[in-house]
Amino acid sequence: MNKKFINKKFMVVAAVILVIILAMVYFTIASGTHYTSKDSKGNEISFNYPSGWVFQERTAGELIQGEKNSTDNSTYRSVVTITRTLANGTSLDQVKSNDIYLKTGTVINETNRSVDGVQATVIDIDEMAGPERGKLGEVKLVLLSKDDYIYTITFVTGGTLEKMKGDIDHILNSFQTGKS
Repeated sequence: MNKKFINKKFMVVAAVILVIILAMVYFTIASGTHYTSKDSKGNEISFNYPSGWVFQERTAGELIQGEKNSTDNSTYRSVVTITRTLANGTSLDQVKSNDIYLKTGTVINETNRSVDGVQATVIDIDEMAGPERGKLGEVKLVLLSKDDYIYTITFVTGGTLEKMKGDIDHILNSFQTGKS
């Protein structure tokens, strides 16, 4: 076979593979719905979330709650809560030590990851509700500090965090804060 023909064929295959990869990345980022919440001062929280989730503000720009509506079984319900608190003398360690899930559950894993361009603490918690109720579920607690605010993103599921991994990554990878 002609060497030029093989090189052209290789280049065409490589280009097709690249287009497929780029399309998959775009689909992952663009799929779902975009959510934006602003407080009265123009501070904003925004993120993309996958299909099957419903979000609503409890307090504009400060408390957002979402629920995965794919199941009617409340035992396996998945919920995310996003809060923003003015740091003003409050540290991430103080917020962490006051978290109810950390007080009542057992830490499975603690790591760091980048969220909105800053380092966030990510804690996986096996939450127990007591012997009369058995295992309540698992929690992923994400804590980050940016622009004088502390953000807490809490994913709670009656099932396992592993089943929510794609949804969690989808939200965290697109999470952004700042002035609009």
